[in-house]
Amino acid sequence: MLKHLFLIMIFVFLSACSGSMTRIPESDKIISVRTELAGQTQRQILAATRLWMEENFTAQADPITLEDWGEGRIVGHGQIDYPCSWIVCLSKGDWKVDFSMWVEAQDGLLITTFRNIQLSSPPSGAASGMNAPLWSQHDMDAIRPKLLEMNVDFVNELMANKGKQ
Repeated sequence: MLKHLFLIMIFVFLSACSGSMTRIPESDKIISVRTELAGQTQRQILAATRLWMEENFTAQADPITLEDWGEGRIVGHGQIDYPCSWIVCLSKGDWKVDFSMWVEAQDGLLITTFRNIQLSSPPSGAASGMNAPLWSQHDMDAIRPKLLEMNVDFVNELMANKGKQ
């Protein structure tokens, strides 16, 4: 009986682990948010976006990777800490999440899209760090709320600075 209980426990453990290893389709690796910004022009939104990216994306000297005011688009490269909890922090506690933040603006409208989400681990001993595309549903479920929270902070700052431009 004890032998069967042990086998059942191993099966349950392996089943739980395999659920976190579920691969996600490419379409689920993109997070897009549409926000109405009444009273703001495309130019005001883009200027505030550029300033916000320069102040908040500090992993690179120049976080702006594309700027097309004619098309109403700015793309920046950002980085956040991997949002781990409990036991996951033992393996990924010092990892980073790299991403591209695409901002498309029209008068009164902001579309923020997070793409190219990748995980970066720091170097360990003689081994160099790893930088790999996001593929796990478990990782996406951890990262999505942090990127959405960042977007809320971004939009709130745009609205707070509306009259200052």
